[in-house]
Amino acid sequence: MATRRGQAFVELMLGMFAITLVTSALCVFAVYIARSLRVQNTARSSSPEYAEPVEAGEFAERFFTGTKTLTISERAVMPSTEILR
Repeated sequence: MATRRGQAFVELMLGMFAITLVTSALCVFAVYIARSLRVQNTARSSSPEYAEPVEAGEFAERFFTGTKTLTISERAVMPSTEILR
């Protein structure tokens, strides 16, 4: 099985790009989930509607999210405490 000149380098670069893309996506997802939980807690405790932005890095913006900021908005609706007859 013959390899052409530079094939290993190209495969290394593709592998590094894939690892960077997956790592970036996981980091953005982790920050998004953590902020989402905080927004949900704030919406339940203080105001019925709350929104907070999550900033993505330049790499994640270009290849994963497509935008610089992701907006988390939560609305809490508390059930009625009235007893129906």
